[in-house]
Amino acid sequence: MPLAPVNGTSLYYEVEGSGSPLVLVHGFACGLRIWDPQVRAFAARRRVVTYDVRGHGLSDAPPDAAAYSQPISVEDLHGLLAYLGITRAAIGGLSMGGNIALNFALAYPQMVGALIIADTGAGSDGTAEWTAHAHAYATILEQRGMEAFADAEFENPLFARYVAQGPHAARFIRSCLMTHRARGIAHTAREVLAKRPSIYSLEPELRRLRVPTLLIVGEHDEPCVKVHRFMAETIPGATPVVLRGVGHLTNLEAPAAFNAAVQKFLSASRRRPRTARTP
Repeated sequence: MPLAPVNGTSLYYEVEGSGSPLVLVHGFACGLRIWDPQVRAFAARRRVVTYDVRGHGLSDAPPDAAAYSQPISVEDLHGLLAYLGITRAAIGGLSMGGNIALNFALAYPQMVGALIIADTGAGSDGTAEWTAHAHAYATILEQRGMEAFADAEFENPLFARYVAQGPHAARFIRSCLMTHRARGIAHTAREVLAKRPSIYSLEPELRRLRVPTLLIVGEHDEPCVKVHRFMAETIPGATPVVLRGVGHLTNLEAPAAFNAAVQKFLSASRRRPRTARTP
């Protein structure tokens, strides 16, 4: 089992294909399996790296809550790339993974050849409500375990449109959820989701970002549509894409459209001259 000793923990990762690296970061309580449709699509021409974020899946779930934060997750990604010998890559993330990818690009712009942000920014509006929601998740996990949390997630509107596609979708989501340990997901909810800064607070940094950026969001992803509009207006040269009839899990709900948007963007990005972040 491939484990990378990174930043004081161990991260499970998978690498498929060869060529220019494409690194994909999953969302909260999802795991690397959610990227299966993208691995299948891109591994024929790229080195596709997926991994379980700290506290998720087969990666280590440290017992100390202080071992979790968004900055720590960013440094985990940096450490994983160093471990794999990757100095520059296309970096993509969905939901919580999009927050990690975006903040990685702000911290290490020279390592990001292209940035793909999908369905990111939940909690940027109504921060107090979002924080209470994250703590409620953690309480379910701590008191009732993963099975009860999985049941609760099936009522989560962020998952509803994908789960509604049929039994196969419901089985897939449950299988992803049940790979985790309750402790790691609870700590992630309290220390990452509840404490990360609003995307809006990053406006000065976003205006200085000089990395080609694709912003994909589902038409019905209510927590994120407004935030994506803000990012599209703030990040210089960003490419916004709205997938019609789709909710929060765009890469699973509409994989063909998602992959086509990513491929078009990556092809265009290769033709752009390199630029650096300006002060």
